[in-house]
Amino acid sequence: MKRRALPNVEWRKYLSLSNNTLNEYLRDYGYDYFNGIFELISHAQTNNLQSVVMIEFAKSDVVSVVDKSEYPLVLQRLLILCERLEYYEICAQVLNYQNMSSKSKVTTTKKSHKELTIK
Repeated sequence: MKRRALPNVEWRKYLSLSNNTLNEYLRDYGYDYFNGIFELISHAQTNNLQSVVMIEFAKSDVVSVVDKSEYPLVLQRLLILCERLEYYEICAQVLNYQNMSSKSKVTTTKKSHKELTIK
């Protein structure tokens, strides 16, 4: 069975303070919204997923898809937004995750020669 393509909206619009509709939503559900995005993106990045649906609108077929190459950008924008709105617990989670993932990317190099010891 062929999968139907869903209309995709730009994810950046939903991680922005200039979206008035989103700002109203964030007053009541901000912590859950940001925490959900953090968990989704960190899971997708950890499991090397090619893309992930960040937002799925309830009464329509419209989604907001984030590609693998944009995961770090989503986390950075999430960090800035959480800092401005004073969701410091989520800021800490994002920073810890970024630090952990940057440490895991550091690889050790193998020595291609033997050490010479002179006695």
